This record gives sequence, structure tokens and C-alpha cells, in this order.
Amino acid sequence: MSVTSAEGRLVPLDSITTAFTVGGVRVILRPNYATDVVAVNVYLLGGTRQLTPATQGIEPLLLHVAEYGSAHYPEESSRTAWGRTGSRLVVDAESDWTLYGFRGVRQEFDSSWNIFADRLLHPTLVPRDVELVRRRMMATFHRRRDDPDGFVSLLADSAAFAGHPYGLEPDGTESSLATLDSSALARYAATALVTSRMLVVVVGSVSRSEVEAAVTRTLTSMPAGSYHWALPTPLPRSASSVAFASRPVATNYIRGWFQGPRAVDPDYPAFRMATAWLSSRVANAVREQRGLSYAAHAPLIERGVTTGGIYVTTTQPATVMPLIKAELDSMRNLPGAYSLRTFAEQFIMEYFAENSTNAAQADFLARAELYRGDYRKASQAMEDLRHVTMGDLRAAAGHYFREIHFAYVGDTTRVTRAVFTAF
Repeated sequence: MSVTSAEGRLVPLDSITTAFTVGGVRVILRPNYATDVVAVNVYLLGGTRQLTPATQGIEPLLLHVAEYGSAHYPEESSRTAWGRTGSRLVVDAESDWTLYGFRGVRQEFDSSWNIFADRLLHPTLVPRDVELVRRRMMATFHRRRDDPDGFVSLLADSAAFAGHPYGLEPDGTESSLATLDSSALARYAATALVTSRMLVVVVGSVSRSEVEAAVTRTLTSMPAGSYHWALPTPLPRSASSVAFASRPVATNYIRGWFQGPRAVDPDYPAFRMATAWLSSRVANAVREQRGLSYAAHAPLIERGVTTGGIYVTTTQPATVMPLIKAELDSMRNLPGAYSLRTFAEQFIMEYFAENSTNAAQADFLARAELYRGDYRKASQAMEDLRHVTMGDLRAAAGHYFREIHFAYVGDTTRVTRAVFTAF
């Protein structure tokens, strides 16, 4: 893969990608002058490890409230000035970090950055704005809880990650959001928004001097703090379980999670490939061959401690779950002579296609830097998949495709707990 240099030449991705520090702020820059688009991502590191049950949702609440006014762009002038730039704000709270970024064009980079940074550094946090955003976030949580698909995810997370920071909700819960006021947000901003928690990734038609100038005039004025990024600790493994929730719905929703390796572990590429292989087999056995579901696959959550899973919606859970177990069991006994080349190349092609935008590349670089210790390993990650053998897949399935924690939402009379605990 390549990018367009300032001179208009196509050059390899990593040849002009650089990493540097500006006043204590770590920055990764990948210039790409093919278009005028610029993607800026600021990662506030720690994610749910920064939280307690009482502070779930505090970072997205703070960042969304900041849209309503900051020191140099008070009240309505903030939204008016932002609208003139044509940029799109991004706030995405995840398990390992909160992403605060924007998507804009080169001509408005400085203007967008100034407003964007002022909201982070100097939010006014007016109580009425806090109340407005809090109600909106609580409504989103209510909709997720009331929707069976959203609720099965909440239930599965609680079952699989009990006692671990991943069990906390980065976007908050009804009880946590209800207690977060402007004073709580101000205290959090004063102590938790420090440069040692920040990674800045910029991809697009912007130079290093422009990025350095933007960071220098804004983020470097923040306290340094003493935060140190490290991968989270895995959960102790425990026997398979299931959490049931009875709902009068037409179909039944099932989601289960199993713990994978850390992103730096040598068997991570095999686990990633094995989960993709499992996904295709589950979809084929349940949906394509028998028509027992309109959605059946094996999702993967890419984070510090990787998580794989099972997801299916069906009216016949007692029939479907043994089929899925049979696929899991068969993967532990895969024949060693089968070639993975075609499957690996298809997976890699689809992955690069999904990560072709500037915004996706920014996230691609950040994950390599944070999960594997070096942004240059972003490209290597796909190359590693080419070297995974069928024996590696078999070993990964045997080691990780067990101790699955399920959630079931629907008609609880249609399936027994034993079907799930048998995994």
C-alpha cells in the first residue's frame, strides 16, 4: 500500500510516516496528499481502567458537553465557528481509550484544531449543558437496554468481564450518568486530562511543521501527569456460564465471549485467523446450510486483551447451539495439510480495504503503537497472518475456544442452561 507525497509521488506507507514528541505529547504523522482530507485522532489512554462504577461515562460526557462552549469560543459561538469549518467531530469511548478527534480538510486544519483543542483544554461546563448532554446519553443507554440486541451485549459483557475493567461501560450507565454534574466533570478534567495520557495520530494532507505548531500552541500547555500506558491484565479463566433474560421477542439473541491472547503474544495472529475461520464456519453451518438464523458469526474485539465470541439470533436455540459447539470442537481437530493461503489473502485484502481511509489508517497506526509497541508493526500485522499454519489454528482453537460466557435474551423455555455450559 502507498500514499501520495507532497511532490505527488506514490511512496510506501511507512516511508514517510514519522513519530515524534512535542512538549511531552507523543505524535504519529502519516502525510498523504492524495486528497485534502485530514484525520486527527487524540487518544486519551486508559479507557475503563480510568473508571470506577460511579464514573462510567465521564469522558464522553465531558467531551460532548465541551461542544457547547469553551473559553475562547463561549456558548453558541463554539458551534457556529465549528460549523464554518465543515469538520466532523468524533468522540468514541472504548475499553482501552477514549478517542477524541475530527475529520476535516487541509484548508481548515488550523481553524478546526483551535476549536477542537480549546474544547479539550478549556471547556466551560455550564450546568444546563451538562444536563442536556447527560439526558441525551441516558436516553441512548435506555434505548440500548430496551433493544434486545443491545441488551444481550450489555448482559454478555457483565457476565464475561465481571471484576475486570472491561466489565465497566465506557459510555456510562443510568446510575453513573445520573450523578455526574459540572463539578465532577471539572474535577476530572483537572486531574485526568494530562499529556502523558495522550497519543496524537494525524493522517492526511498536512505537514509535520503544521502539526507541531498546532500541538505546541495548545496541548503542550496541559499538565504532564505521570500516566504510563501498559496492556491490561487478563482475567483468570473460569468455567463456561450463561446469563438468561426473559423477553417477549420474536427471535432469541445469543452472545458469548471467550478470552484471547494479548496483542503482543506470539499466538495472537493465529487466534485472529482462527476466529475469522470460525466465523465463516458458524455462518455456513447455521445460516447458509440450514437457514436457522439471519445473523450468525464469530466476532472479534481488538483490544489490549483480545476477545473472541459467538453471536447468533434464532428461533431455534436448542438446535443451533449444538451446531455451533460442533464447529468449535471440529476446529480443535483441523487437518494439518490444508493450506490457509487463499483464506489468508482474502482476509488481508478485506482488512486493507476496510482500512483504506485516512481515519481508519490513523486508528490502524495507533493500535500498532499501543498494542504492539511500534506503529511500524501496523503493516507487519497482516504479513504475520500469511505465516499462520493450520497447526497454529488448531492450537489456538484448542487453547482459547473454551470457557465461553454467554448471554441469552428471549424465550428462556426454548433452551436449557446445560446447552451453554457444555461449551
